[in-house]
Amino acid sequence: MERYEIEAFLTVAEELHFGRAAERLAVSTGRISQTIQRLERRVGAKLFDRTSRRVELTPIGRQLLEDLRPGHERVLWAVERATAAGRGIEGVLSVGFVGAAAGQFVLATTEAFRREHPGAEVRIREVQIADGLAGSRADAYDMALFSGPLREPDLVTGPTVLSERRMLAVRATHPLATEPALTLEDLSRVTLLRMPHAVPESIQADRTPAHTPSGIPIAHGPVANTFQEMLALIGAGVGAFICGEQVTKYYRRPDVVYLPITDGPPIEWYFVWHRSRQTARILAFNDMAVRVARGRTG
Repeated sequence: MERYEIEAFLTVAEELHFGRAAERLAVSTGRISQTIQRLERRVGAKLFDRTSRRVELTPIGRQLLEDLRPGHERVLWAVERATAAGRGIEGVLSVGFVGAAAGQFVLATTEAFRREHPGAEVRIREVQIADGLAGSRADAYDMALFSGPLREPDLVTGPTVLSERRMLAVRATHPLATEPALTLEDLSRVTLLRMPHAVPESIQADRTPAHTPSGIPIAHGPVANTFQEMLALIGAGVGAFICGEQVTKYYRRPDVVYLPITDGPPIEWYFVWHRSRQTARILAFNDMAVRVARGRTG
């Protein structure tokens, strides 16, 4: 059955009048009559008993109405829900983040977003680095705050909302620990811990480069699945790791020292979401994040 045939049948069944059904559907009475006749030929039985005075459903027509109506209502509800999600701001938005600094920024953005859009509900969740971008692709959350660089064609990356100085985390007793600052060439003097395989290659190459700028090889160590695991391995002298300056505030440890890398580019953070699931709600939250970021730096 065609969609128009279903709508015509249901409307006539509700009105029990071809003229009123035609008015509701904004078509001619003749077209409604032709549609019902075509449907009756397809079914192989009359659906309505028609006289000059009234219209009534036949037993087969009543059965078809009972079978069609619940499914049609579910379709209408699904379309309305999709339209509200795609065009509206109100509703539930799930936002992920990696690390304490990102979590603080997401909370600040959430508070500002709720003040401007009281009908929207924001649910936040922490994402582990071992998850990579799987959650963005599996619809585990609508958007998430990640550090770059990211180059994934199926994902959208918003503007930078956080930027932090690049640091190297080393064991407190490492020979480099007493240096006031480092350069990228100094990475040849450490073993860099590796990130989980689920992390995009663009980020892995940025945090665990294979060579220094002059071409000197950099040793690589074992994989750490969480940042706390990373810090435990660093404190044990297993390796070092490139991270952002926010670690000096949120992840202080007596056995780990954070050293600035003077010639390394900053680590930038931005929201990421799946291209095919972009909604007005996502865009509005991302816009609020940009405004919150400007307020912090302005």
